[in-house]
Amino acid sequence: MKRTGAWRLLRTVVTRRAVLTGTVLAGAGELSGAALLGVSGWFLTTCAVVTLQADTTWSWLYPSGAVRTLALARTGLRYLERLVSHRTLLTAAVALRTRLARGAAGLTPRELRGQRDGTLLARLTTDVETVAALPANVCAPLVAAVTTACLVEILLLWAMPLLGAAELVVWAAGLVCARRAHRRARAQLAAAAEARATLRTVLLGSRAAFDELRCLDAVPQARRAATTAMTAVETAEWAADRADRRGRLALRLLAAVGQASVLVIALCAVPAQPVAVVVGEVLLTAAGWELLERLPGLLRQLTQAGDAAGRLAPLTAEERPAGPHRPAGPDRPAVPSLAVTGLPLPGSSAPLTMTLAGPGLLLVTGPNGSGKSTLLGQLAGRIPAPAETVLLGGTPVHELPAGAVAETVVLVEADDWLADDTVAANLRQAAPAAGTAALRAVLEAVGLSALPLDTSVGPGGRLLSQGQRRRLATARAVLRRPAVLLLDEPTAGLDRPTAEALLTALFRELPETSVVIAVQEQHLGLPARQPTAVVRLGGTADRSDGGTAAPLGAGLSRSADRKAAVRAR
Repeated sequence: MKRTGAWRLLRTVVTRRAVLTGTVLAGAGELSGAALLGVSGWFLTTCAVVTLQADTTWSWLYPSGAVRTLALARTGLRYLERLVSHRTLLTAAVALRTRLARGAAGLTPRELRGQRDGTLLARLTTDVETVAALPANVCAPLVAAVTTACLVEILLLWAMPLLGAAELVVWAAGLVCARRAHRRARAQLAAAAEARATLRTVLLGSRAAFDELRCLDAVPQARRAATTAMTAVETAEWAADRADRRGRLALRLLAAVGQASVLVIALCAVPAQPVAVVVGEVLLTAAGWELLERLPGLLRQLTQAGDAAGRLAPLTAEERPAGPHRPAGPDRPAVPSLAVTGLPLPGSSAPLTMTLAGPGLLLVTGPNGSGKSTLLGQLAGRIPAPAETVLLGGTPVHELPAGAVAETVVLVEADDWLADDTVAANLRQAAPAAGTAALRAVLEAVGLSALPLDTSVGPGGRLLSQGQRRRLATARAVLRRPAVLLLDEPTAGLDRPTAEALLTALFRELPETSVVIAVQEQHLGLPARQPTAVVRLGGTADRSDGGTAAPLGAGLSRSADRKAAVRAR
């Protein structure tokens, strides 16, 4: 995304009127503050001069009233600007989070899987806040500073052209210093963002695996890794702050030079300006420089907002590749087939070629580490497969949005994720409109009829046993009624009668579904249905058809006694 991506993103959720109102109020408030400083200096100096000259005809009422009016105006305008800007910030944050949460459903399976270490949470919190705060933290102060500096320069040019020209040169030097400081800080900001992402991954991973780390006595190593990542974050942030501080110091030195030049030129001019006017001009210049000292920080926040908008780009893309859609209802059209053409298998020179369409059962077996889960992940689009080897409706499955893939293919992993919610809430993730009767029916089908729907499963399903977690995840997939169902070790942790009952109920509930099950070699006899094909990984298999690949589809599944085996050494 381009540098202006943050503004384009904001325009979709914030009205121009809200941003303009806050900016105008901020500019008016800063102008009131600058005028207050200049008028106050002139007024106090004039009072002192009049007192020394004992000029009793000078009236102090009007300048005193102007000072009080400017003070009240500055306070009121700043308060109104905070109200408007904070309301805009909150509105933008809520609207952005809603939009991005919906956009997450359009991620491809590979992209969505890459967000599971907390990246998506960080995008919806930190990055959204950075972009939403752009009008209040950058736009309004930047416009106010530039406007005040321009008006001060105009006044100086009007009072004395030489004075305005000298101050213009100093301000140009200040802009150059601010830009250089910004460039130095930008590289450190990128390093800090990368280190922060690493720290987040380490912390979330250690928290999720804390029990395992404690059993292995690996908590100290995890703590050291987190400390190292935190040190990297602090070092990069400190370097960015140092560059920012140096930029501000340079601006303050230039401010002193600018104010001294105003004082010297005004006093040495012929004819010389009154002392009170000179003091007012100096203080007015100081007010302008005080605002310009914020420039390095504003540029830094602007860069952070642009980087955050770039990271949010995958969640805000308006055009995504069209995927297969399967409408609800009994008369829905035929779903696209999942075609596998020449997919390399681990340790085998013979690639896999098959078509998953219509009822059928494919068994994938092999020892641990032979690649069963990888194969299922490639079929589901979770893991990228070689080009043009796994296609859903003619499109590589890992390039399709997650919502489009879920209409046809559902994968239940060996340790599938469960939300920290009730049983019913977890089931309704697959079918939001499912009624209580449907939920109870699917629980009964997987052997969990004794589990109340309002039972809390705990974080990651920890309040359930391993077998209950697997069956609940399988029940959730059954509610989806997919055309292709991929199950990774669905019977692990179950006794044989429970496993057989689960698979029998599964085929009964999904009679038109192509089912792919990864099982251990010793569990090949569990499914009650005759498998249409068997893919053996890490070993040899007898082949009844003499081929290196087995088609799996409606035509082949009609022959219940036909079995094709695929060699995969």
